[in-house]
Amino acid sequence: MSDSRRTLQASVVGLLVGGAAGFALGILMAPDEGRQVRQRAAYLLDRWSGQLTGLINRLAENADQSEARKTADALVADAREQAQQLLSEADALMSEARERRGGDPPLRRAS
Repeated sequence: MSDSRRTLQASVVGLLVGGAAGFALGILMAPDEGRQVRQRAAYLLDRWSGQLTGLINRLAENADQSEARKTADALVADAREQAQQLLSEADALMSEARERRGGDPPLRRAS
């Protein structure tokens, strides 16, 4: 499992545990009566659910972008390496052709 996935899971677990602990303390310390507590709890759970969903989506998107970035960087590095090899081979061919022709041809000026 990648580090970004572990970090995401740890963050989500920490968020859930913290939210549950805060919710439980809030219920225990609340001065309200039963019906009001249930209404408030339902409201808070709905709100937290929306926030948690948004957070998870953003974290997953960032993780996906990070993986895509790593893949793109690897592809660019590979392309650069191949281009460098092609340039080296082209230089070697040009040098070999010059040696066979007896050196560089004289430069001509355009008239």
